This record gives sequence, C-alpha cells and structure tokens, in this order.
Amino acid sequence: MQIAMGTRRFALVLLLACLPALACAASVLVAIKGMDFHPSTITVAPGTTVIWTNDDSFAHSTTSDTKLWDSGLLDPGKSFSRTFDKAGTYPYHCAIHSFMTGTVVVK
Repeated sequence: MQIAMGTRRFALVLLLACLPALACAASVLVAIKGMDFHPSTITVAPGTTVIWTNDDSFAHSTTSDTKLWDSGLLDPGKSFSRTFDKAGTYPYHCAIHSFMTGTVVVK
C-alpha cells in the first residue's frame, strides 16, 4: 500500500510539473484566401506554432522577409507551420503575389 501511494503521488507531481509546458504550447491559424492572409497580423507567445492554410483556389506561399522560412508553393488545401520561439517581429509575404503581406509578432 505504501509503494502504491508513493507511486501515485509521484505521478501526480510529475503531471502537475508538466502542465505549464502543455498549457503554453499553442497553435494559431492563418487562412490564405481572397489574395490575403487572414488575419494579416497576429501576436503570439513564444513557443506558439503558426499554421498557414491555403484556402484560395490557386497556389500561394508564406515567405519570411528576412529569409527565416519559406513554405514553398502551397497548393489549394495545403498547410505549412512554423514554431516561433524567440520574441520579435517577423514580417512575411507571398513569394508569388508580393502585395500579400503579413506579420507575426512574438512577445
């Protein structure tokens, strides 16, 4: 009985220790539609994964203005994700349609 109680207590402590990390992991969705990013500017916490999904009827990309990432061509229905770990402002654009721009702010 003493061993079982100790094991349960350890499991509970381990679970409680992991919860903050699990709660902080988040995803934010950005839709690519109507020749625009929706929303075009997002503010997220460090560790957040941004998922861009092409909901348009032709290919687009999400390409960092500072060359940190490039999704390549995203055909309709395809997605691309990137996790932002460091605080900062990350502007991006569609490499095919340069007038399509967006910003990820991490703070």
